[in-house]
Amino acid sequence: MGFLDDDSRGFLLSMDLLIALIPLTILMGMMVADMDNVLYTVQSSVYQSSLERVGADTVNTLIKTSGSPYDWQDIGTPQVIGLAKYDTKKEAPVQNSLSPNKLVKLKKSDIQNLLGPGYDFYLDISTVEGNRNIKRVGTLNESVPNVVRIERLVLSSNLEVVSSLEGTIRDAGESRPYTLTFQTSAGSIENYDYYILVVNRRYDSVNIDVNGNNVVNSSHINVDTKELPMEINETYLENEEDFQDNIVTVTPVSTSGASMDVYVVAVPKDTSNTEITYDNIEPNYCRFIFYIWTV
Repeated sequence: MGFLDDDSRGFLLSMDLLIALIPLTILMGMMVADMDNVLYTVQSSVYQSSLERVGADTVNTLIKTSGSPYDWQDIGTPQVIGLAKYDTKKEAPVQNSLSPNKLVKLKKSDIQNLLGPGYDFYLDISTVEGNRNIKRVGTLNESVPNVVRIERLVLSSNLEVVSSLEGTIRDAGESRPYTLTFQTSAGSIENYDYYILVVNRRYDSVNIDVNGNNVVNSSHINVDTKELPMEINETYLENEEDFQDNIVTVTPVSTSGASMDVYVVAVPKDTSNTEITYDNIEPNYCRFIFYIWTV
């Protein structure tokens, strides 16, 4: 009989194998735990990237397109929401320049329809200078663990200028007419009032006609007049189904060193004429901040 019989040698071999498997088992356990962490990290990254993509696509649609139809703010609920001004002559949106009249009509459900189910959001548009609020939609839920914040720089104002003579009317030693055009339709006239806003610097008289009808004359303005809003009688405006040009003729009386800017402003019905001011039509750089999360 040997020192170790066959059964004893088998027992020792099993013990050696078991001892050898202990660190391997520990190593495998650590690898599985790390794999779980890796999978969680990958899933989290994919989820975050997906949320960021949805948010970015939504913001781009809002600020770079006018929506469908482009004049949805005049005719009712949009098929697709968009906030950029629309240049009817170029037949294209003015990217990153937001329409005040679209902002007035914007509802939470419009953006929600763009996002689809499973998401919630908060939109905050405020001026860069002075942090004056332009528009807020929704409510920010600060208890949500994963919120994506997207910020863009845009141009907007409180009221919408549809045409202007800015930096053009200057004393040239003689009286001469200036012209500008803007477009209206039956739908736009139904939804908006149109104003002539004169920003005057020492002119003592001016005549402004719209399609040959007098709107501003020497009885309305003098050398001390700084700003003058005058509503355009809607019967003076083109009132067809499709947009048509209106012709504005501005004839200032020459005054040494004088200058004048003239704006055509479209405002929602029943807007007070006290709101028709240069401060409210001047475009300002604004922070467009969009928060999005899943629900």
